[in-house]
Amino acid sequence: MRAKNNFLFLLLCLVQTVLFGERTSGHCSISEDEKGKSVLSLLPGVSFYTEAPGQIKVRIWLEAFVKTSDLYDELRFNVGAKIYDRNRKLIGRVIEAFNPMQSFDAVDSLTPVIIWGYLEKSCLDNTHLPEEELSKLLLKASENKKLEPFLPFIETFGLVQQTDTSDYTSYLLVQPEFTRQILAPRILLVFYKKELIAIFHTRTITVKHYDSIEMGKQYKMIYNSKFAEETKVEMVNIFKRKL
Repeated sequence: MRAKNNFLFLLLCLVQTVLFGERTSGHCSISEDEKGKSVLSLLPGVSFYTEAPGQIKVRIWLEAFVKTSDLYDELRFNVGAKIYDRNRKLIGRVIEAFNPMQSFDAVDSLTPVIIWGYLEKSCLDNTHLPEEELSKLLLKASENKKLEPFLPFIETFGLVQQTDTSDYTSYLLVQPEFTRQILAPRILLVFYKKELIAIFHTRTITVKHYDSIEMGKQYKMIYNSKFAEETKVEMVNIFKRKL
């Protein structure tokens, strides 16, 4: 499907440092359907977005590049086509012809593509899970934890910094919503003058010194209760602007 606008392509270009939420633990195979045959093989250490894993397989959103000459009629991968990441590093090879979910205008000799598919849950690198790493930090954190201890986590998982107001700065990690074909918040850290005051999350996070409240069926919020009610309202508004 050819893009009618460049929004997703701009997303590919603007967030160059994003390392996504998960990565492959070894050589992995991707299928188009949950019970379908493999169409793509990935190398170890390939990063991608995921929805919450199922019991056996997990659905992934992979952003990649392919040589335009390896696309049949600019729409379908040829068997044997190599795919690359943003740094032009080889990350996989097509083993069965299939169409990417989305393709974009070619850049030099390469075409940016978005691939949806399924891989075995066992192929996720369990040493590289953002919720687990964040939980380790929060279990050691005081109620007035500053930004600095979280910087390695932010860098490792490529959370994107966003300045919301002169006092508020947030760091965002996204995940796919396949029905709406968008990337939505997965983890959002909100800092007030470099003090962590709120975490919005969709998957389980363990915390010690912060209070926790539910926002709804899809998202949860961990917050520092020392702040006034209007501060909580502002934090929720910051989150809603990411949707």
